[in-house]
Amino acid sequence: MATTLTGETLQDLKEGDRITYHGVRWQVCDRSTYQDDKDYTTQEWLLKSTTGKEYYLLKETDPSNPDGSVQWYLAEELIHPTLLNPETQEDVLVQIPERMKLRATPYPALQLFNRIYQFESQTDGTYDADRETHQRITWDYWDKSHLWNLALEGWDNGVLHLYSTREVQPEEFSEFTTASESRFWQSPAHVSQSESGIGSREIQFMVAWGLVILGFFLMLAGV
Repeated sequence: MATTLTGETLQDLKEGDRITYHGVRWQVCDRSTYQDDKDYTTQEWLLKSTTGKEYYLLKETDPSNPDGSVQWYLAEELIHPTLLNPETQEDVLVQIPERMKLRATPYPALQLFNRIYQFESQTDGTYDADRETHQRITWDYWDKSHLWNLALEGWDNGVLHLYSTREVQPEEFSEFTTASESRFWQSPAHVSQSESGIGSREIQFMVAWGLVILGFFLMLAGV
């Protein structure tokens, strides 16, 4: 049985580490941190599968939570979605970056596909990654069941990113492998040794069968 992970293990994920989620193997390719002036913090890990699929694993620490608990989320970026104002059915996607830049009031509700999301909160803070710091505004929307989150991230360069997000638990992840362990199993020296071992067994098998066949013919010849 695969060992399930804890929040402490996920917290220490580093670039190159590998974990399994729902039977798929994911490699950590990047790590970054976001924080606003109210100490709301998210840590983010970019996960990639061998097929090129990408998710962001998020750890959210919100000081407004009375019990000091943290939440874990898995987010998938949406590329050029149709984002509607449910009151007018107008696509408002291209208007949002300017509204964020002007610090305008977020839309009270947005519609993505057939699901309507209600505005819940806004954060405005700094994002640190690759030794660079950028300003980011985030509008968070939730569906009625509070199972699906729609996050709109506006950056200081005018770029807008949208993410479809849902809550996950650390116990849903398993098979943690560090970057150094992954490099060992993929190293040419280890592969060469493995191949050498397989070749030796094949040669021994062929020699053994050769001796059996030779003995059989010698027996027929009466030697």
